[in-house]
Amino acid sequence: MKIQRICQKFVMVVLCLSFLFRLVVLTLGATAQTTNKKGREKRIVALTFDDGPHPAHTDAILDILENYHIKATFFVIGQNAEQYPSPLARAASLGHLIGNHSYDHKAKGKTEQEVEESLRKTSDIIESITGKRPGYFRAPEGKSTVALEVALHKVNLYPTFWTIDTKDWAGHPPTHILQNVKKHAKSNEIILMHDYNCPAHNTIKVLPAIIEILLAKGYQFVTIEEYFQHTSSG
Repeated sequence: MKIQRICQKFVMVVLCLSFLFRLVVLTLGATAQTTNKKGREKRIVALTFDDGPHPAHTDAILDILENYHIKATFFVIGQNAEQYPSPLARAASLGHLIGNHSYDHKAKGKTEQEVEESLRKTSDIIESITGKRPGYFRAPEGKSTVALEVALHKVNLYPTFWTIDTKDWAGHPPTHILQNVKKHAKSNEIILMHDYNCPAHNTIKVLPAIIEILLAKGYQFVTIEEYFQHTSSG
């Protein structure tokens, strides 16, 4: 029994180190400069939307993105996808990347088995609607645990964070959200927004302005998958 406990602790240490390594890689990638063939900096930004799909908000956001010919990443909650499959199917059909955001947006206090079940169930739902199994995961509130890291390894999902939190979920007016993005935007950013919890439709109201400002600054919009491809080759 003593040897078994030592082995279990060793596995946990290895998994924690693995999680920290992934976080360091992401951080370095977010601050690295990606260049084109001429050696000039290629400025990229990934728009991400959490907690959907929503029966109205998601479609409104998709309309805006389609108008600007921009691809984004949607980290969806399994139970919302079950209830509102149409906007999720539309997002996938338009070429947006779909990620796993757990089944019920709850992770704290769950066992490793419960977390794994939540991840698998959500991936199954996404695949049944879009025809493609997700490869990326964003933890609810960005919080990780050892149980979550173990489960992610088992279900083959790559953890994804963000570099700019617009805090659109907090009810801030569009001007405040926009200023937040302008203040922190630099090369290689991952912007966190929400298509479910966006009080007063402020996310939808401010999104065109955010896109136009970043486009004017020369940013290229990419999905999370494209983001990692760019930053890993930079």
